[in-house]
Amino acid sequence: MSSTDDANIADNASNMQDDLPPIPRAGEIGPDVCAAVRLYLAIIDDLTPQQVEQLSEHVVTCAACSREFESLEHATHLVGSLAASAPSPHVDTALFALMEHKRSTGQMPMPLAARRSRHVAHRRKLTWIVGELVAAAAIILALFASVHFFGIPGIGGGPQSAFALPSTLSWNQYVLYHSQTRTAADGTLYQVESYHEMATGNMHVETKMDGRLDVVAVGNDREMLGMDTIHHIAQMGANQWSVDDSIFNINELRNELQSHEASYLGIDTFRGQSVYRIRGQNGLVILLDMHYMPVNVLRGAVGPGTGAPVYTNLEMMPASQVSGSMWDMSVPPGYQMGTLPPQP
Repeated sequence: MSSTDDANIADNASNMQDDLPPIPRAGEIGPDVCAAVRLYLAIIDDLTPQQVEQLSEHVVTCAACSREFESLEHATHLVGSLAASAPSPHVDTALFALMEHKRSTGQMPMPLAARRSRHVAHRRKLTWIVGELVAAAAIILALFASVHFFGIPGIGGGPQSAFALPSTLSWNQYVLYHSQTRTAADGTLYQVESYHEMATGNMHVETKMDGRLDVVAVGNDREMLGMDTIHHIAQMGANQWSVDDSIFNINELRNELQSHEASYLGIDTFRGQSVYRIRGQNGLVILLDMHYMPVNVLRGAVGPGTGAPVYTNLEMMPASQVSGSMWDMSVPPGYQMGTLPPQP
């Protein structure tokens, strides 16, 4: 591509942005703000890193725009997974056979009036088809414009299509620890700390809120014992106090990369260390260090260096360093069976 072509593309991108409303500033809310953000998400490949960062700040905090972004991600995944196709050789064979048959049977050309009528009909049909193709092309181009930022496998080449987790990689010898700050329905912040034994699926989750709430849940995906440590109440079947660690299922992650349901986005830097970035079907981006160990998960990431970490801290601890008492589902002395308080 010549420098003149590059200049024309840059001018077109600049003119397009001139026709759009200003990118919302951090903290701005409202329907007009969301509408503007979604317009810019459609042309994100033409934006500067600073503009992408502005969009990310909004997407991270706006549930509606985050869902819109995830829908766009899903659409680009579908386009990326389409297999290349070409007309069957039988099509050419059939056409040539038909032409030869007409020549051998001496069929005369269509009368002029009929040809004109057929020509008009064909032009009308062609005009409709072209219109439909232009509309479809506009949608596909909008999706392909996101390739640079979203790293869709199978489109645009590059390292994305070659990335795979080592077949011998396992996290079964570790306990996944992470802590997270969440917001209750009334706006109060609370903390969730979790230990997950990767080999067995055992979990130990503690939910705390400023001395008002302290619930420990121990168990697995089949049964959880919940313990209110403030009121000394225990309850079986407390699965709702567990956490969703499905994004850390290494076998599922490996399969999704192979089937292009998850996409490799390249290498970036997170808190001073190099990380691989992989976007799952739910739009979240899991970060792995150079040894393929989980580092964190990003929400609302729309490009390199963007997105908010889901976890305050995340660590893969050798299972030998974690006491087996963490998975003890015995009801402690002094506890009565009852009903746990509602979740925040």
